[in-house]
Amino acid sequence: MRQALSAAMPASERPPIVRELHVYYALVGLYFFAFGMQFVLFPSLAAFVLNSTPAGVGMAQSALTAPMFCLLLFGGLLAERARAGTTLARLHLMFAAASAALAAMIAYGKLDYAALIAYAIVVGACAAFLMPVRDAALNGVIAREAARGRHTPIATAAAVTTAVQIGAQIAGIVTARFAGHAPAPFVLLQGIVLAVGAFVALALTAPKPTGHERSLSGALRDLRDGLAYSFGNPIISPMLVSAAYVGVFVIGAFQVLFPLIIRDEYGGDAIIQGGRLGDLLAAFWGASFVSAVVLSRTKPLLRPGRALIASHLVSACALASFSMPKPFWLFALIVACWGLAAGVAISTSRAIVQGAVEPRYLGRVLSVYSMGFMGGAPLGSLVVGLAAGRLGPHGAAFIPAIGLGAAAVLLALSTPLWRFSATTDRA
Repeated sequence: MRQALSAAMPASERPPIVRELHVYYALVGLYFFAFGMQFVLFPSLAAFVLNSTPAGVGMAQSALTAPMFCLLLFGGLLAERARAGTTLARLHLMFAAASAALAAMIAYGKLDYAALIAYAIVVGACAAFLMPVRDAALNGVIAREAARGRHTPIATAAAVTTAVQIGAQIAGIVTARFAGHAPAPFVLLQGIVLAVGAFVALALTAPKPTGHERSLSGALRDLRDGLAYSFGNPIISPMLVSAAYVGVFVIGAFQVLFPLIIRDEYGGDAIIQGGRLGDLLAAFWGASFVSAVVLSRTKPLLRPGRALIASHLVSACALASFSMPKPFWLFALIVACWGLAAGVAISTSRAIVQGAVEPRYLGRVLSVYSMGFMGGAPLGSLVVGLAAGRLGPHGAAFIPAIGLGAAAVLLALSTPLWRFSATTDRA
């Protein structure tokens, strides 16, 4: 009977064969598979292939994230004005073209530090527009699914998205681990996956957003209003602070300390070092995947702010342990424990922000929130890289550990985030 009714409907009114939410998850998975490969390939090229100094590794990582900080606000404006599917397709193709160009330079022996920095700037700029468009699209997907009778709580969708993101990153990390002395085919594979993501993005059915003025003055006014809303909101404002200090103390340290500790403490050739970096990243993201899946299968947390702050304190302890020499297996075990906490942090922060924001501000708030990560990351990478050059990677680990712990405690004591209830408090 249901099949007969479906056949009688006009094509435009029939339910899609594949749920749009599943299309969205597939898009997230493809992007983060490529992103996971880059997690291994990019620092390996900087530290193991080009043999850059600690400051050089930090500068390369900064070049990857600095464009995001500069352009994310404009990415937020784009998210509220452009059709998600076609915009994401174009951005994926630009990212894929940059990956193909990098693969060609590696294959023909033309890669140097300047070329790697140029690649970092291009893909960082692409990501600055891609991230807020994709993240903001989730709320629209959930709304259209609800109109079709398929209701998914935002916290559940956020947790599943996080699990897909982390699972895909793990797959990308494990794949890139085998690059060894021949990274060019793997960089090309990264580009191919991004190109497939471009075609998947076209399956998103979001209409072009309306209600925003298209003039330059209107865009600047929206930008000002979005910043005022973000920093004036009692829940979103501490989340912005959280994103900023995580960018400085976690992402920066994560990107720089791992390759430097592997190179300086454990040694080996490029293949061995790249394999160990892949092992650490797989341990971190594998544990993050486990905690994200657990959260996606349980009821939304009543006090997500407390879980977020507690996870940051666990991360601070893990970073502090990097200051002590240890066997590689113990290093990987500590990194896995850190990953369990990170999975909680990623899921809860996504649920808090996307569940608390007024829909008309969503794209701008998500871009400001991402700016905290991306603005802090190049600063953290640079500071940790310079500190590692003077103190060694073990001594440099104290800087993000102390900073992260102190910032988390201050956030708990001075903002409403510790008392925030997902069932009663709304922005």
